This record gives sequence, C-alpha cells and structure tokens, in this order.
Amino acid sequence: MSNPMSNNPLFSFERTENGLIDARKYTLYEVLLDPRLDTLNLDKRQQLFYDFISDANRLKYSANKKYAQNGANTERILVDPDSNQTSRLVNFASNNYLNLATHPQVVAAAMEALETFGAGSGSSCITTGRTRVKSELEQEIAQTFDYEDALVYPSGFMANTGVLQGLLRSNDVAIVDMYAHASIMDGVENRNKILFQHNDMASLERTIKRADSQYANKIIVVDGVYSMDGDIANLPEIVGLCKKYRCKLMVDEAHAFGVIGKHGLGIADHFGMSNDVIDILVGTLSKAIGSSGGFVSGSKELITYLKYASRPYFFTTAPFIPSMAAALEAIRIIKSDASRRQQLWENIAYFKAKVLTGGFNIGAAQTAIFPIILGNHHLVMDTTVRMGQNGVLAMGVVYPAVSRKQARIRMNVTAEMSREQLDKGYEVLCQSLAQEQPDYFSSTLNLPT
Repeated sequence: MSNPMSNNPLFSFERTENGLIDARKYTLYEVLLDPRLDTLNLDKRQQLFYDFISDANRLKYSANKKYAQNGANTERILVDPDSNQTSRLVNFASNNYLNLATHPQVVAAAMEALETFGAGSGSSCITTGRTRVKSELEQEIAQTFDYEDALVYPSGFMANTGVLQGLLRSNDVAIVDMYAHASIMDGVENRNKILFQHNDMASLERTIKRADSQYANKIIVVDGVYSMDGDIANLPEIVGLCKKYRCKLMVDEAHAFGVIGKHGLGIADHFGMSNDVIDILVGTLSKAIGSSGGFVSGSKELITYLKYASRPYFFTTAPFIPSMAAALEAIRIIKSDASRRQQLWENIAYFKAKVLTGGFNIGAAQTAIFPIILGNHHLVMDTTVRMGQNGVLAMGVVYPAVSRKQARIRMNVTAEMSREQLDKGYEVLCQSLAQEQPDYFSSTLNLPT
C-alpha cells in the first residue's frame, strides 16, 4: 500500500479520474487512523475520508451501503440504493450462529414485551428504567453460568468498555491478548495495559512477570473465541498462570456462548471446567443469542460495584426491552434444545473439510468462523465483491482490522445452512478467486467442477 504522507506535509493522495481518493491504493489506516492526520482541521479530515469511501463505494467494497429487506437468515435479500437492484445471497457474513434471531418463540417474546412495555424504558436502570424483563434476564444469565449476579448493557461493546473502565485504576493493569476485540482495546485505552502475543502462554507469563512488581492488581483479558480467527483461548493454562501470579481473569464470551461446550455455555464448558475459574465473564446477546445487548456476570460484589462505577451503564438509558425479552427466550432455548448447536457443528465440520481439502489457509480456526487468509488486500476485496455478484455474501477483512499479511475473507457458518448453501459458498469462493487471479490455485488445490 502507498503511504501518502511519507515526506509529504501536504497529504497528497493519488486520485481517480473523477477526483476521488483511489481506494485501491490506500487502506482505512491512511485516511482515518494515521496520527499525522491529527494536524488537519476537522473539515479536511472528513473530506479526505469522504473522498476515499466514495471511491470504495464505487468499487463495491463497502457492503454496508446496501440495506437488507429481511432478517439475519441463511439468505439475505439486499438492495443497492444506487441501482435499486435487489439480490438474494447466501449469508456467510452473519454472527447469528444458531439462527435464533428469527426463531418464532424468540420473535413472539419480543412482540409481547413490545406490547406490554412499549418502545423504550424512558430512563437509565439506576433511576426508573429497570423492568421485570431485565431483572429476569440478569437472573437467567447468572444462573446459566453459576454466578451470583449479572448486569445487562445495551450492547456487548458497552459491556466490555464499561467493565474495564469501571474497574481499572491507577495501580491496576490489564494484560490483554493482542487479538482481543476492539471493545476490549477501547476499554483499556488510557489505562495501564500490556499486550501479550496471541494465545501464547510463554508470552503471557513473561508479561505477567513484567507487571508483577509494578501493579497491585492484574487482570488478564482474553476472548473465549476470537472473532477474526475463530480459535479458542487456552483457558486451562491461562487459569494456571492466574493462580500462580494472583491475577484476576476476564473472558469475553461473545463468539463462544451458544456455540462451544458440551452444553453450549462457552469456554469453561468447552474445557470441562467450572465457571468459578473466570472472575469476570462478559458476553453479548447479539451473536448466537440472536438479539442485541451485552452482559457481565460475576460475584454480587462485582456487579454491585459496576452498577455505579461503570459510566456506560450508569449514564445510559436501559436496554431495548423487546431485545431483552428475545434474549431471555433464546437463552432458554439454548439450554433446553441442543439440536441447533448439533446442526451448527455438523455444518462446521462439513465446511471445514471442504476448505481444508481445497488447500485454503484458515489459520487455527476451530469454530464457526472461517478466515480464508489470502494475505493480499486487493485480492481479498475484489474477490469478495465478485462473490457477492455471484450470490454469496462474505466479508473482506483487511488492514488495519488485521495485519497486511493476514488479509482474509471471513466466512461464518450458521446452523440452518443447507448442504447446498455450504457447497455454493465454497464453489463461489473458489471460482471468484480463480477469476480474479487465475494463477492463484496451485496443483494442490481442488477446484470444484
């Protein structure tokens, strides 16, 4: 990628014929995140970014410009507002792993809450915004994970940032896996933090030792399942290091709850461990649960403290009540019916066998998230566009979301996908790659006929 600002105080970007910043030559980093942009006034920064994203839209790189006409199903009906054309695509871009977002019982629970409580709570939970639905949902979450109490936030992002900002003081440090979710990274912004190499226990121990004599309190922060790579944190060894060095452990179960474990209850369930090895368990209600919102669960002392210390909780209107009712019903379905999770894992095994037989690099993926690692920004984005043109919705993930060498197409599998849909996803992936770069496939790759 070009660097428009090296030795160039005028920030001159290469432009297309129509005067836009060429989105094939730059990434979001150069036009949005580079610290050297700080010297520009707000209007200039916004104009530069607008010129870049307009060209990205022209190239069809920005899938989010389209809007959906249906729910988060295995097929998504999208409308392009520029052409007003409608397309139906197999949906490999959803985190709705168990397809509970449109489950009749989940929808009915949301509708009943809407009719009973209306569209909004009207105030924060600290004042008069708390409802019976929120109370029951928090009790259900605490009981599900065998904790004393829980707290529900309007989003998973707010849960992570709110918990970390509420807990960390000047004599504390967060020791964070470098691949942890952006909400965790935002939560430790302007706090004492040290990153360790992803899922590397030797790196974690070195980092703990470095912090041991400097800080009174150490909190290890990891994801249960990592959202870009689909791999699982090494909980047994992490717990061992926490005990050895007297650290607290916080785990974000966003992509784990409902997916991994004998009972679908996340990473401790996956490893056959009790949840008391995790001091602070955070999760979302928007992935396998199929609704929206986030939560933290732990001791009654922790939850009571966070109600007042967590500013995103204290100063926010209570979560959308129908979403909480939907989440409550979805959690009960997960606990009472294992069939969706079993179907999900059958689909995971089926799709994983195809991409591995095809020779694709999926890193250490173990779950429903498949990173098709191509290591080429243009190839990722152009192939993703072509896949969309051929009926498959997947997301290109490039720098700075991942390193330049780790650019990938992210394909997520869900429970209700048919074999035909999984086959189509794989075949369109292969065909689109071959069309974009005919020499990409070596003789070891088995292209579909």
